[in-house]
Amino acid sequence: MTLLTVVNGFGGHAIALGIAGVGSAIGTGIAAMGAMGLWKQSIKDKKKLPALALAMVGMPLSQVIYGMIFMNSLIGANLNPDSYMNQMVFALFVGIAIAASAIMQGRAGAAACSNLAVDDKQGAGMYIAAMGVIETVALLAMVFGMGAIPSA
Repeated sequence: MTLLTVVNGFGGHAIALGIAGVGSAIGTGIAAMGAMGLWKQSIKDKKKLPALALAMVGMPLSQVIYGMIFMNSLIGANLNPDSYMNQMVFALFVGIAIAASAIMQGRAGAAACSNLAVDDKQGAGMYIAAMGVIETVALLAMVFGMGAIPSA
């Protein structure tokens, strides 16, 4: 006797969310290391700890949300189970693009913290703007990925 099971709406979509989450974890970790170096220098110099560094640490977190939005869109398309392998590969590459954005955003955040250690009065807006440009990569990967999902 053979049992057949039909699963609708799942083709490994969590791959995009999982990889985006890994990227966010790495990105926030890198930025946190930069922030801690800045705070250490501030303590040594008996200066106020720059709160902007905490914003740098938190910026790579948004990529997890983009991975979740993409995952939910792919699930919502309820595509044919025959395409599950293609969906997993698709989710993999969208997740990698989102994760790369988070990692690079964390690196930029760490560099910004290093610059803040030199002068915490200048450059803050430019650092945030540069990190916003990096954020755009994740947004575009998510949006273009969602646009490429075939309608069921």
